[in-house]
Amino acid sequence: MIFSKVYSSNQTIWEEKETILFNELILSWNGIRPKQGKWIFWVGIGGEWLKYAEWGPNYQKTFKSVGSFAESNQDIVLTKNLCNHFKIKVEGEDLSQLHSMSVCLSNLANYKLKIPSDLSSVMLKDVPRQSQLTLDHPRSKDLCSPTATTTAMSYLCKKKFDPVSFANFSHDDEFDIHGNWVLNVAESYNQTQLPCHVERLSCFIQLHAQLLKGRPCVVSIKGALAGAPKIYEQGHLICVIGFDNKQVYCIDSNFKDNESTFIGYEVSDFLKAWALRYNLAYVYY
Repeated sequence: MIFSKVYSSNQTIWEEKETILFNELILSWNGIRPKQGKWIFWVGIGGEWLKYAEWGPNYQKTFKSVGSFAESNQDIVLTKNLCNHFKIKVEGEDLSQLHSMSVCLSNLANYKLKIPSDLSSVMLKDVPRQSQLTLDHPRSKDLCSPTATTTAMSYLCKKKFDPVSFANFSHDDEFDIHGNWVLNVAESYNQTQLPCHVERLSCFIQLHAQLLKGRPCVVSIKGALAGAPKIYEQGHLICVIGFDNKQVYCIDSNFKDNESTFIGYEVSDFLKAWALRYNLAYVYY
């Protein structure tokens, strides 16, 4: 379930009580980077504050914070027991540029594989194709999230965004990774002003609904898919752009050249790989 809040500079703490029962929390934010200082995001669970992220003019990082009731690690907060209450606190300068925040709450035990039926075919046309392996970057093999995200951005804004430049501003300076979900979403808004957040969708029908509205979805997958360039042992981000009753169509940047990145994965293969990542998506709205 998603909770959203428009931020106001006179607000110190955002609190939600009697939410759904959850054991995972993911905080996303949409704003323009502060020109000085930094924003510090805190998540409150069980009366304790966990340091979640810092976002500054030229850097960004998330944290591993351990409390009695929960712990944060990179982009997620996991609770030790089911909870129904959270708080969010933001500190820093230029907070008038923080436009909104979203919190995705999940009970991970509720995510089960669901095969869609009777959904209409849909295909987004003229989505740019970009292989991460062709990028001029020493860690191009690690740039699946910046590449998939800038593919969605380029389609939605009808202009080209550079995945290498984007990667510099979505790099998690604490953990030295480029695939931090919330930092990719934060930078996407910073560059486009298109609202977006991280969400675990309840089923494929929700992803399909985004496609019908003309919005690609960046999703995380894991495991083996027939036709994929490799078995994705860890999480891998791709941009979903279409569907019919047989295949889910994607731009998968792990192919060796741009033209090859357009691929259709069998529906059952895609759903299994997506389910291994609990249906995680970057959602534009």
